[in-house]
Amino acid sequence: MLLAGLVALAHRILLLLSGFLPTALLLPWLLTWALLAGVLSLLTRILVLLLRHRGELPCWTSEGS
Repeated sequence: MLLAGLVALAHRILLLLSGFLPTALLLPWLLTWALLAGVLSLLTRILVLLLRHRGELPCWTSEGS
């Protein structure tokens, strides 16, 4: 009975690890893409603010007119 419990526990641990391994391998790539998307979004906002400040923003992006 004890051996069957240990085998069942080892099987559950292996199933958990098999799910964590692909996630751990993909996580650095996901973080890299998330960081890149955040930087591009920030640069876009800065560009829009600069264009609004200079008055050269195209009419299709203006909010109030």
